[in-house]
This record gives sequence, structure tokens and C-alpha cells, in this order.
Amino acid sequence: MFYATPRLPRALLHILTVSNRTFVRDPANGGQSKPVDEPIASFWGIVMPVSDKDWKQLPEGSYEENTQKLYTDDPVDIQPGHIIRDTYDGQLYTVKQELNHNTIHPMRRFLVEGVVKK
Repeated sequence: MFYATPRLPRALLHILTVSNRTFVRDPANGGQSKPVDEPIASFWGIVMPVSDKDWKQLPEGSYEENTQKLYTDDPVDIQPGHIIRDTYDGQLYTVKQELNHNTIHPMRRFLVEGVVKK
């Protein structure tokens, strides 16, 4: 028998892409390394600001001004170091770590740091 599980509200979510970032030498640029993102999967999720409560209570370490939280309940493999691209506005985020959550809800949370757009 299958039971309904709680889900994140679909009206809040949009398509995000997770990529693995590698560096290759660019001979045209004096042999300097340049990043290459290899897309792994697309999923439904949302990136939200870190709240004042999070700043005070999360024991995971230090946070930067551009630290945010990524929420998803899609079964996608996301690891620290992966790059997340928000297809809505093109913003890039680097995954720092997964945050703990209870085992009843399929939601997963991650700390991500926004990459400054140029």
C-alpha cells in the first residue's frame, strides 16, 4: 500500500540544473585553467535566503553574505561542490553541504553560495 507523502508547494518551485564542475587548460589563454560545467540532471527546487534563525542556530559552520538554502523533494543526486544553475534567472550556486531534516518528509535542504554574476 502506498501512502501520500507531503510535498513542497509546486507554485514555489522552478527548474534547477545540477552540474559537475571540472577545470581544463585553455591553450588559447596561456594554458590557464577554465571551468567547464557538465550538466547531470534537472529538478524542481527553490533557493531561499538564510533566515535570522538559521544564522543563530545552525551549527554547520560559518556563512557568507551570499549563503542561501536550496530546497527540493525530487530524488536528485546533489553533492558538495556541485554547481546549481537557476534556469529562471541564470544565477549559479555552489553546493556547500546538505542540512539534516527529518525522515518523514522527502524534502532535502542544502546550503549553497551564490556565484557573483559578471
